Amino acid sequence: MTLSLAGVPRQMKQNTLRFAQKWPFLQPFIGVVSFLFMCVNVFFWALLVHCLAPLLLFKRVSVQSFFEQACRFCYDRWIACNEWWFRYVLGVKWGLDERMLVDFQQWHLLIANHRSWVDVFVIFAQLRGRRPLPRVFMKQGLMWLPFVGSAAYIMGFPFMKRYTKEQIQKNPALAGKDLATTKRSCVRLLNQPNSIMSFVEGTRFSQTKRQQQGSPYRCLLKPKAGGISFILQTMPQRIKSITDINVLYEQTKVSGWDVLCGRIQTVKVMVREVPLPANMQTVAYQPAGKDREHFFTWFNLYWHDKDTRMSHQLDALRNTSVSSLEDHFSTGKTSQE
Repeated sequence: MTLSLAGVPRQMKQNTLRFAQKWPFLQPFIGVVSFLFMCVNVFFWALLVHCLAPLLLFKRVSVQSFFEQACRFCYDRWIACNEWWFRYVLGVKWGLDERMLVDFQQWHLLIANHRSWVDVFVIFAQLRGRRPLPRVFMKQGLMWLPFVGSAAYIMGFPFMKRYTKEQIQKNPALAGKDLATTKRSCVRLLNQPNSIMSFVEGTRFSQTKRQQQGSPYRCLLKPKAGGISFILQTMPQRIKSITDINVLYEQTKVSGWDVLCGRIQTVKVMVREVPLPANMQTVAYQPAGKDREHFFTWFNLYWHDKDTRMSHQLDALRNTSVSSLEDHFSTGKTSQE
């Protein structure tokens, strides 16, 4: 079985390289201008979201519906403005997975690898027009980030506060509070189909971090799946599958500064649906409670499978002479099936 990485536009790499070669001395200046544009863009839409915040005080269904639509509009326009800058100013085109199904009728749990903050913009480009724009699980401390954190809170992004074993041992009253916090932050997500995105690695991947962790994976760090177990327990029977997203860079080293300067090389997105086992979709299943061991066993097998697929996909992307296995590695089946 053979296939090529046909989803990667040849023109994407050519355009980027031509841009970099034409004005290489201007790249630092272009990077600064791009950064300022990103700051102004996020500030404008976040400010607009804050202006909408008083509507949360009204409990009428019609007002709440208008508020949610207005927030989604601001979210979508923020992404659209970024995409315009990437495409028409920096000449960047992402290699998106066009086979991803359009589905706005279900709740979706999105899990992606994490190499750079550029991942966020690539994933948003992949999801826009295909799925509800994702709410990203955020650490509770980020709520106080000026404008961005508070805007995310107003828009209904779920925030999570985790307690360490040491903290719980010192204060047993904290046991279970992290799950209660997660439940409260997910209330608005239950009202209508939404997407929830999580970077399970918890931090950006690098070979240094991989070695420090002693990670057994080639392309991924060890997963921190506690947040995922909380999501599944908080939203029983809403999540039917995991939308597994691999963001693949031809470059071995990726930085946000490269994309701001227009130096980004080929980026490829691969998406597949991984169905949850039937027993994990029941109300009785408690992945953060009595079924914790079963859930983590299943999730670790899924993560191992994700790493294997990424290894093959990266080999195919970085060496065009290698016959890739894209069709096989795009299926939803996992090694534990």
